[in-house]
Amino acid sequence: MRLTQCPYCGKMLDYKASVNAINTKSGRFECRRCRKFSAIKYKAACAKWAVIFALALIALNSAIFFNAAGKTILPNLVVTITAIIIYIALMPFHLKLSEIDGQREPEPKLKKNRHRKKKTKYKEVEFDEEPLKGTSFDE
Repeated sequence: MRLTQCPYCGKMLDYKASVNAINTKSGRFECRRCRKFSAIKYKAACAKWAVIFALALIALNSAIFFNAAGKTILPNLVVTITAIIIYIALMPFHLKLSEIDGQREPEPKLKKNRHRKKKTKYKEVEFDEEPLKGTSFDE
């Protein structure tokens, strides 16, 4: 699992910035480096992880409940709260930022090759047609 990065400039967000992005009401995140806005997407990935955590909690709590013979439900409460804290701590790792149309600057046009026909100040270099002629390799 990795933290996300800005789709425009590639700057890696830190954990605190990811948490702040998830908690914004506007659904848009402004990068500190390039000052461009990105759309925030995290709900689908978090929903999948919520289902996984819920199934694991149901299995673990039922195993604890039936093995404790109904003496107390305190272990179930501790396990449930711990799992919820872990789930909330892992949410920023599932954040995805996507580009918003019109935010990216167009690529600059390349200049024409002005030096294509530029003459050199040196004479043309000529090579022998048969460089091995007159050596031991000549046969």
